[in-house]
Amino acid sequence: MCDPHHGHIVTGDLEFIQCYPLRVLLTKGPSYREANEIKWNETFYHIRKGINNCAKEWCEKEKVDLRLLSEWKICLKRETFKKINSLKKQKKHQKPVPKKTLDDEKVREYLESFHEKYVITPTDKAGNNFSIICKQFYMHCLLKELDMLESDVQRNSAKTYRCLKSKPTTIVNRHALYMDKHNIGLDESQKRLPFLYWIPKMHKNPSEQRYIAASHSCSTKPLSKMITLCLKLIQQTHSNHCKAIFKNSGFNRMWIVDNSIDVVEKIKEINRKGPTRNIRTYDFSTLYTSIPHKKLKEQIAWVISQCFNDDARKFIRFGHASAHWTSSKGKHKHCWSKDDLIKHTKWLIDNIFVVCGDSLFKQVIGIPMGTDCAPFLANLFLFAYEWKWLTKKFKEKDFECLERFNACFRYIDDLLCLNNDQLMDDVMTEIYPPELSLTSDGAIYRAPYLDLDLEIRDGKIHTKLYDKRDAFGFEIVNYPDLSGNIPEKQSYGVFSSQIIRYGRCCMSAIDFVSRTKTLVRKLHEQGFKLARLRFVFKKCYAVHFGLLTKYGESLFDLCHLCCPII
Repeated sequence: MCDPHHGHIVTGDLEFIQCYPLRVLLTKGPSYREANEIKWNETFYHIRKGINNCAKEWCEKEKVDLRLLSEWKICLKRETFKKINSLKKQKKHQKPVPKKTLDDEKVREYLESFHEKYVITPTDKAGNNFSIICKQFYMHCLLKELDMLESDVQRNSAKTYRCLKSKPTTIVNRHALYMDKHNIGLDESQKRLPFLYWIPKMHKNPSEQRYIAASHSCSTKPLSKMITLCLKLIQQTHSNHCKAIFKNSGFNRMWIVDNSIDVVEKIKEINRKGPTRNIRTYDFSTLYTSIPHKKLKEQIAWVISQCFNDDARKFIRFGHASAHWTSSKGKHKHCWSKDDLIKHTKWLIDNIFVVCGDSLFKQVIGIPMGTDCAPFLANLFLFAYEWKWLTKKFKEKDFECLERFNACFRYIDDLLCLNNDQLMDDVMTEIYPPELSLTSDGAIYRAPYLDLDLEIRDGKIHTKLYDKRDAFGFEIVNYPDLSGNIPEKQSYGVFSSQIIRYGRCCMSAIDFVSRTKTLVRKLHEQGFKLARLRFVFKKCYAVHFGLLTKYGESLFDLCHLCCPII
C-alpha cells in the first residue's frame, strides 16, 4: 500500500482498513447515512406541532381567528395518522434496523487508533471516495505549500503564502467592520478564517495534491457570494456581446464554456460544414496559485468596466440568489455601481487569509480554491487577455489567424482547440501573461476534454463519454445506495439524468449501451429494482425521443440492450 514515489501511504484502496465493518461503511462514501429506526410516535408529534404552527402563522398573516382553521387541522391530523398507520404495516418498515457501525465500541476504538497515524480525506475528481494518507506526509505537504520548511524558504523567492504574526481574531474583526460598514450581514458562525487542507489527485501518476481553503463558513463568505453573483452577470453580459460580434463578423471572441453541451453543439456544426483536421487540448498548470494579484486586479477592473454604461447597465441590483442590471439605485439595500464592485473585488483579493493550526497566513499570489468567486475570477482574468489578443488580430486584419481560433473552448483552466493546426503552441506566450504555464497534451487526432472523448474518424469528430476516474486503481463510489437513510422514489431520478447525459455525449449506440449497462448493473447492486429502472428508461425515451432515436434502435430493443434481466 505504500506509494513508491512518495514513500508514504497514499491510497484510495480501502482494503488497507483492517476493521471490516468500518471498511464496508467507508466504501459507501461520505454522503451515505445508515438507516434509522423510525419512531412513529415522535414523528406524529412533530407533524402535529408543524400543523399547529402553520395554522397559527397563516392566521396571523391573514389577520383572522385561529378557530377558522380548526376543522382543517383536525382533518389533516386524522389523514396523517391514517397514513402513518398504513406505512407501519408495510414490510420494509417492519424489518429490524441493524445497529449502526459507529455505535460499536470496537469500531470506534479502531478508528481512534487509525486517526493517530493516518488522515482520511475525500478524493479529487471522486468526492464520494475516501483516500487514506500518512499523517506525517500530509502535514509535510501542508508545511511545504505554506513555505514553512527550511529548505523551501531558502529555495523559493516568490512565496504563495506569507506567515503573519497577527492573531486570526484581529483579521476577523477587521473583516467584520468592513462588512458592517457596507451593510453586509455576517453571522456569528462566519466570524472565523478558512483553514487550508488538501486532497489527493489519484488520477495523476504519481499522485499530486490539490490545496483548498475551507471557505464554506468564514468572514469573507457573504461578500464573496455577492461578488460571485456580480461576476456571473458580468460574464453573461460579455458572452451576449461576443455572440453579437460572432453573428456580425463570423469570429469568436469568447472561449468560455460552462459545460460540454456547448462543445457538443459546436462539434455537430463542424461535422456538418466540412472535415476536421486536428484536435488539441491544453491545461494551465497551477492556475489558481500562479495569478499575480496586481495583474488580477487590473484585468478584473477592466472586465467589469467594459460592461457598465450610463443607460440600462448603470448599477447591479441583488435579488435573493441572482443579480441583474438596473438604471437607478433606488432605495434597494444592496445596489452596486461599477466603482463599488471594483472596490469590493480588490478588497477581497487583498484579504485572502488562511489558518493552519495556530498559524496565520496571507496568500500573496493567486486565489484559493474553495472561495465562491474563485472560478469567475480565474475565468474572467484569462478572458481579458484572450479578448485583447483577438481584438488586436482583428484590427490587424489577420482573419486567417482568427479563423483558426473560432473553435476554441475553455472551461476555467482546460482549453480545447479544434482545427487550430497547433497555432496555439506558437502564440500562447503572446496571449497569456508569463506567470501562467500552458501545457499541451500533444494530441492531433484524439483527446479527452471535460466528460468527452473526442476522436477524428474520416474527417468527422466522434464523441463518447470520458471519465478519468475509469483509470483509478479502485472502485468509484457514486450514485445513491438505497440501503441508506434516503427516499427511494426520488433516487431513481439519478438514472434518468445519466441517460440524458450519455445520450448527449455518445454518438454511437455501442458506446451508449455499454455505459448504460454498466450503470444499471451498479444501481442494481445498490438496491435499485430492475423493473423500476426499465420503467424509468422507457419514460425517459418517450420524453427525450429525439435524443435517443438517433441510435436507430426501437424502444423495446434499446431498453432490452441497456436494461437486461440480471
